[in-house]
Amino acid sequence: MDISKIIEYQKKDAELYKIENQLAKSEFKKNYQDMIAIVKKAQEKSSQLENQAAQILKEFNALNKSFNENNVNIDKLSNKDLSKLNDSDFESVTKNVNTLLNNLNILEKKILQIAEKLNVALNEFDVAKKNYGMAKAKYTDNKKKYDDLAASKQPEIEKIKSELAAMEKDIDAKLLAKYKQHRQDKIFPVFAPLSGRSCGVCMLELSSVEVDKVKSQGYLECDNCHRIIYNVN
Repeated sequence: MDISKIIEYQKKDAELYKIENQLAKSEFKKNYQDMIAIVKKAQEKSSQLENQAAQILKEFNALNKSFNENNVNIDKLSNKDLSKLNDSDFESVTKNVNTLLNNLNILEKKILQIAEKLNVALNEFDVAKKNYGMAKAKYTDNKKKYDDLAASKQPEIEKIKSELAAMEKDIDAKLLAKYKQHRQDKIFPVFAPLSGRSCGVCMLELSSVEVDKVKSQGYLECDNCHRIIYNVN
């Protein structure tokens, strides 16, 4: 089979592949994609901190309620007329006051710990907010630069695509379909020349039967890199 037409087609397609590769590996694209990851991470961190802050606030309210209840109980005990109490009642009141004071001391320490946890969460939230703002600004800047670069390449891309479309009418439909499938699978170049007894790209050595097959039918798919090996002669 004459495959000279599709080899010429591949040469033209290589120009398009080169531009696509330049755009795909553009520093601007890499930068704005990196910023997307940072923005996503900042959003996830913010959501996590919001849930954490809600839980801390819940704990604080429960401790504060208990603190106030203990204060009320102390006030009630403090208002008792101690002169009217017998020794047993006085001892009981004293014991209750000491217990409540101890409870208040424990609750106060826990409230301070909760306040510290909340302060840490707020600081982390502030960092996440700053990271989000920084990443969003860098994303916008690099996305614009990438879009401008892609737009500048668009006329050349359209010209090559138009030339490729014109070439397709002279190529065997099945061979062209095989080429496009390989191209879609990120295999490029699709056609590799027979180099001695080997694939001209991955250098897999072919058997004598495979070499004869390439020479007789014009091409053979490489078992290693899956490119289509063709006979240059």
